[in-house]
This record gives sequence, structure tokens and C-alpha cells, in this order.
Amino acid sequence: MPAYATNMRLKFPILALIFEIITIILFGVFVDYDDGKGHGHDPHSNETHHEGNPMDLYPMFQDVHVMIFIGFGFLMTFLKRYGFSSVGINLLLAAFGLQWGLLMQGIWHLVDGKIKIDIFKIINADFSTATVLISFGAVLGKTSPVQLLIMTILEITIFSINDDQHLPLPGCLCALCLRHLQPRGAQRKTGHGQEATLR
Repeated sequence: MPAYATNMRLKFPILALIFEIITIILFGVFVDYDDGKGHGHDPHSNETHHEGNPMDLYPMFQDVHVMIFIGFGFLMTFLKRYGFSSVGINLLLAAFGLQWGLLMQGIWHLVDGKIKIDIFKIINADFSTATVLISFGAVLGKTSPVQLLIMTILEITIFSINDDQHLPLPGCLCALCLRHLQPRGAQRKTGHGQEATLR
């Protein structure tokens, strides 16, 4: 066994533990769950707000979450030497990537100095994690788990900057992010030239 392999057995768990402790501290300081204000009925008035119910997005959340954890996880199992490790590392990168994605996407939209977690932000974090898992499939077997953790941090940070800072040109379809393409793929033209969303 090469000398770097035994050294990696110490580096990886220590680095993963350090990253997770930092993430837990950041969640404790900056994150707050969405309290539901603005969704439905205000208890101090008789008016009803007609904003979308966050639970309407729950089926989409389930679909994207299954794609991240099961779809990408078992996509790489066809490789003879990396079948088992690809599933394990995929679960690790997906779990850490979702946490980091929530933090990075929420930094741009602080409310009273806090990141409000709601289902839409979790879906966005899923999409940012998908970018890492696509890259993971390209470098599987060539990189160490330490390098994959660092790649996760860098790629999700760059994704969130790109997602927040890009401004689509007028009259152009924004193709910079999966989130903008997903609803387009779920639409079809009806016989009368109107777009109808498939359910």
C-alpha cells in the first residue's frame, strides 16, 4: 500500500469533520427556518395573501432530491473499481453540498441578518449540488475524497455567485442555470399555440 494512502486515511476524516463543524457553527449563527409569514392568512387581519403555498413545490423537491441522492449515486456504479466508493462518496458530497449550498445561496438574500430556509432554497441547493455531482462523475477515480470536498466548496460557491449575479439579456432565454431550463422542459405546446404545463 502506498504511503499516501495511509496518510489519506487521516486527512479525509479530519478535513470532513472540520468542514462539518464550520458548517454547523455557520448554521447556528446565520440560519433560521421560514416562519411562514406571507403564506396564506395573516392572523392579525382578515385579508388573505394570494402567494403560492410552499407545499405546492414539495413534489418537485422530492423529484430533485431523489435525482441527487439515488440517481447520481447509482449512476456511477457501473464502474468496476469504483462502484461501491462512488455511492458512498456521492452521499457524502450530496449531504455536505446541500448544507453548503443553503449557506451560499442564502448569503445573497439575508433577512434581518439571517438566512431564511424554505423549500425553494432547498431546491436551489439541490441544483447547486447537482453541478458538483456531474463533475464528480468526470473525475471519479482520479481525485481523492479530500480533493472532492474542496471541489464541492469551490464549485457550489461559484455556482451561487453565478446564479445570483447573472442578468439575462432582454428577449433571450437564460441558459446559465438548470433552474431556468427545468420549467421549460416541462411545458408543451397545445394545439392552439398556447403553452400548457404538464402535470
